[in-house]
Amino acid sequence: IGECWNGGTGTIMLLGDTCTRGCRFCAVKTSSTPAPADPFEPFKTAEALSKWNISYVVLTSVDRDDMEDGGAQHFATTVELIKKSRPDMLVECLVSDF
Repeated sequence: IGECWNGGTGTIMLLGDTCTRGCRFCAVKTSSTPAPADPFEPFKTAEALSKWNISYVVLTSVDRDDMEDGGAQHFATTVELIKKSRPDMLVECLVSDF
């Protein structure tokens, strides 16, 4: 992990720590009814990233089949807020199959 941070890259997992799918290859917690997504997470994420000394961030997430849009708006809001506070930061999104 130090190699990534030293290279100016960070990774953040959005939408909680519980996935709505039970893929056998994954070790993430699974539930058909996970806790609701934190509506302030996009703001907290953007605020944290504005303080980190990185130039590239990868946003990933658990699958959220319990959300109408699968979390797409959550991702969009997060990226928008990151770009407002750090227009120079490159943002890569590894999204689920919404």
